[in-house]
Amino acid sequence: MLLGFSACGSLGSNKHRLKVAPEPPYPGEIYDVQSTDVKVAPFRVAFYNLENLFDTIDGPNDDAEFLPNAENRWNTQRYENKLNNMAKVIDSISPDILGVVEVENAFVLEDLCKHCVSMMAGDSRNNPTEIDRRPMGSHYEIVHRESPDARGIDVALLYNRKKFYTSGVYTTPVTLPDGYKTRDILRVHLVERVTGDSLAIFVNHWPSRRGGAASAASRMAAAASLAQTLQNNPTIPANYLLMGDFNDDPEDPSITEGLHAGDEYHSIVNLAFTARAADSTLGTLAWHTGWNMFDQIMLSRPLYYANLHRHDGLANASDATHIEQQPHINVYKRPWMLQHDGNKYDGWPLRTFAGKKYTNGFSDHLPVYTDIVLVHRH
Repeated sequence: MLLGFSACGSLGSNKHRLKVAPEPPYPGEIYDVQSTDVKVAPFRVAFYNLENLFDTIDGPNDDAEFLPNAENRWNTQRYENKLNNMAKVIDSISPDILGVVEVENAFVLEDLCKHCVSMMAGDSRNNPTEIDRRPMGSHYEIVHRESPDARGIDVALLYNRKKFYTSGVYTTPVTLPDGYKTRDILRVHLVERVTGDSLAIFVNHWPSRRGGAASAASRMAAAASLAQTLQNNPTIPANYLLMGDFNDDPEDPSITEGLHAGDEYHSIVNLAFTARAADSTLGTLAWHTGWNMFDQIMLSRPLYYANLHRHDGLANASDATHIEQQPHINVYKRPWMLQHDGNKYDGWPLRTFAGKKYTNGFSDHLPVYTDIVLVHRH
């Protein structure tokens, strides 16, 4: 299944698609479904830049710095430490859908799944006493495509196959002004098993800020590619969600002008934009000038408004008081994920390396997540 997701056929000049047959309801579905009264429950969508999740094997990509004989001395033990650290964060969030970037290949994703326990029978957030914990791969599928990026760092999506199945996988290439190869935008169409509703997920990793102000043109090119796909593809459902490391803040031109994403009055509602409007210090990546919010989640306007006062459609009315009245983004930030050394980097994300010093940390980015429901029948 994993390799099948990686070998997509061609669809048009700038997209690739994998045909996936519809699946029947998953055996032992945990929700009650009636023909005239579909009960829905919130699910969690998260995004995490894993910062150089490389294995120790010399591949065709430019992975020289992550080999055992390299200066980083990237050996089996350090690789295992990285997997355990990433799994600890993912298990703490316990997402139903997880977008990731900066992964070397499909094999590191398989290894990551084996280190996680958050993907299990049942829902640990609603049932904290759940003891039937299974390896991540028991209920999660991996959607991955190799990247044209020279380093081979890829984007991917993982989802709970108890709750969703895939109806299509696509990629949109991004052509940069300087001709440099960058990551494709990954689009995965999911269908919720309970309601039959469709949700398109776009996973992005836009070009970095290498090169300073001139690099802004590259991110504007990525925005144009994504905007064109959204505008010209009638197969994209009304419910769609954009996530990723955009290497720009929510207020930057690539987002507000190139993608036309902003507050609730825009066709794309950027949850990071509304969060930063309330707190300009909020961020996922620390730098000398402060915190940047490169990691963002955006909703199509129909999906956003469907989640306003969404407690009306929940299966358990008694839980209504615990459900937010407005979709919002959460930055997952825990003390054990941060540096605590009393220097100028105190409170920054604890990375795997600080320069060339091995610190056995997590990532230079903090993950983000949101809880939503799909309430429209198609």
